[in-house]
Amino acid sequence: MRKYISIAFIFGVALAFSLTACSQAEAETKIYGTFNYKISNDENSSGKSYMKAENNSSLIGIDASEGISEGITGFAKLELGVDTEDSNNNPLDSRLAYVGLDFGMGGSLSAGRQASPFTSNVSGHTDVFEVYGSNADQNLFVRDTNTIAYSNKLGSLTFDGLAKIDGSTGDDGVDVQEGTITYQVEGVKVSGGISNDNVNDINYYGVGFTTSASSIGLPMTIGYTYTLKDAATDVTGNEVVTSYSADNLTVSAGYGKIEDSSSYYTGGASYTITESLSTYLEYEHVNNTGSTLDTDSYSTGLKFTF
Repeated sequence: MRKYISIAFIFGVALAFSLTACSQAEAETKIYGTFNYKISNDENSSGKSYMKAENNSSLIGIDASEGISEGITGFAKLELGVDTEDSNNNPLDSRLAYVGLDFGMGGSLSAGRQASPFTSNVSGHTDVFEVYGSNADQNLFVRDTNTIAYSNKLGSLTFDGLAKIDGSTGDDGVDVQEGTITYQVEGVKVSGGISNDNVNDINYYGVGFTTSASSIGLPMTIGYTYTLKDAATDVTGNEVVTSYSADNLTVSAGYGKIEDSSSYYTGGASYTITESLSTYLEYEHVNNTGSTLDTDSYSTGLKFTF
């Protein structure tokens, strides 16, 4: 019962924001979301397989913005994960929650719970699957709290920076700092970045690119990432994916390898049924090292985006 009350509450808040936006011409509010449900059959490290029907990262969010003066806009985002399984009696989980100012050519500044520029911009080149993939990428976090971020675009170059300041760690100053630069022109996107975990004295470095074969008439894209975890023992990860699209069908294949450790073989297909509804089927084989057994996993699901 609490699950439905909580979801109804979020929709109520979203509706209130929308009604407020309608009454104020300057304010704009957008409600968005994804409901994603899958059936999977995965093997564990003991070689035992198990089938399960479950939620797959469903979410709901609100984007809001309002002009302050010429060239300056205030903005905010609230994004919540929707746990349709109601695990631990907590159907809603914070994903993103931040507020900021956009100064136009001067860039934007925001604070709150935000996404990692390193993970989004570098690892994002190979993040094409709904369930599997991106297992070899070396990064610190996907989203985190207590952050301040800055972003600016100059021509074909985009700079994104983030600092995490968390006094609860017991260390004064910036706990995490990240920076990425992305170059994008038609058919090619290249990113490079660094992520510093100052508390644990660990650094992450990475580069990645996405390119399309549209110039030679093929509806195909290729993505690649190389990431390095610089710790007491360095660890590198390589990921490569390729996707081919025709009509409403997209077929993808990927390979990932952690240095001196596991390798991952991933394949999948997705089909767009309507503008909002799609279905997918994915498979992943994990080639483990040492005495650990290799595993095979399968998933299929439905995804509705609005």
